[in-house]
Amino acid sequence: MTIKEIAAALGLSVSTVSKALNNASDVSAATRSRVQNYARTVGFSLHRSNVSKRICVLFENMDSHSNSQVGYPVLTGFQRAANAYHYEVVIEHCTDKNPPNLKKLCNENNFSGLMILGTKLNSAIIKELETPGVPAMLMDSYVNNPRVSCIGSDNINSVAAIVEHLVKLGHRKIGFLGGDKESIVTRERFSGYLIGLIDADIEFRSDYVRYGNYTEACGLSAAEYFAEKKVTAVVCASDLIAIGLIGGLRSLGLSVPEDVSVSGFDNLDIARYFTPSLTTVKQDFIALGENAFTILRQAIKGHKTKRVTIFTEPVFRDSTAPVKKEE
Repeated sequence: MTIKEIAAALGLSVSTVSKALNNASDVSAATRSRVQNYARTVGFSLHRSNVSKRICVLFENMDSHSNSQVGYPVLTGFQRAANAYHYEVVIEHCTDKNPPNLKKLCNENNFSGLMILGTKLNSAIIKELETPGVPAMLMDSYVNNPRVSCIGSDNINSVAAIVEHLVKLGHRKIGFLGGDKESIVTRERFSGYLIGLIDADIEFRSDYVRYGNYTEACGLSAAEYFAEKKVTAVVCASDLIAIGLIGGLRSLGLSVPEDVSVSGFDNLDIARYFTPSLTTVKQDFIALGENAFTILRQAIKGHKTKRVTIFTEPVFRDSTAPVKKEE
């Protein structure tokens, strides 16, 4: 007798039966008792494995448009891989203002692992993960804990490649517009920007750097600042930031890329169809999700955790062009 057959016999969903057999808290006591009593009657072992096949994907701050644009494609890859091994994926949401107690969350719901997206370095969740607990996978963040794996894109080399591209177009006054400072993604992309400048023997100027968040509004509000600095190009830490910046520059009477070249990061669908089409860095969101599940599954089985970087690819489009010659 399988879980699917038990579900059919009792007129319940496979998910409900799985939760009942695993003593999940979001199933009523009556349903749990009914399922477990029936399972015993037909000889289904309630102790086939001491490892629950339930994983929680926890989104922190996913109310942000930028986070959702990136997070949900990653979830697609994660769920696809989990389905192949018959793992149930439960999605939870929180903000940095109301983080859950991870130990309690896992104990009450019989989760054997966590996949966490959207955290900042100063998040309470990050601090909690510094102590041993359930195996976890972090995307775009890092914790020094042997039970916590980390995955992300190659932020450093890809941004360095974008800077190299701009330098080849004749740009020397290149700015950087990052997202949240308390984000490993922002720090790594800024590091790539620095490496690109160093490789081109361009002196770093701190006044060419500005931070905000991963929204269009961030780019829009930074347009006047970069216009006053008279930079000829700006490397943005995301596509949404870049799109906002282009809109802000237009409102000031500046043209992209004729007056200022602008690049993004992520290669969201809008990057291709925006005018001008956006030079950016392509992340493989599906591969991020699939690899995140594979590594987390190995950690649940007792294997050592890993820090994995997924390959990225620069995409050169119309928002970058040769530097405008001074009159």
